[in-house]
Amino acid sequence: MKRNIKKVSKIVNELTMFLLEHQSTNIKVGVRNFDDKVVITAVAEDIEKMDIAVTNLKKSLSYPRTREIEEYCWELTGESETESGLAIVGSMVDEATIDYDETQLYVQLTRLIKK
Repeated sequence: MKRNIKKVSKIVNELTMFLLEHQSTNIKVGVRNFDDKVVITAVAEDIEKMDIAVTNLKKSLSYPRTREIEEYCWELTGESETESGLAIVGSMVDEATIDYDETQLYVQLTRLIKK
């Protein structure tokens, strides 16, 4: 249980760092716990070079969840100076939804909980 909480915390940290690195002026992050999943949402405003940021985010989060990689690499998230930490996040979530317009970026990450 505690290990899963730490993993969710690392995911939130990595996503927040990405948004801050892209000069967002306002970031709202939420975490909802359900019996079978955790849903992380982020809404960021005024991202610098939105199209490039979204392309990088989609690429990084497109990796399928891989429990083996997750077990060995989750502690590395938040420690990298590159966007490789987001690729690890991609391997730690089951679903990623990204939507945006000219001023806002919306990200929803879903992590299923294995019972």
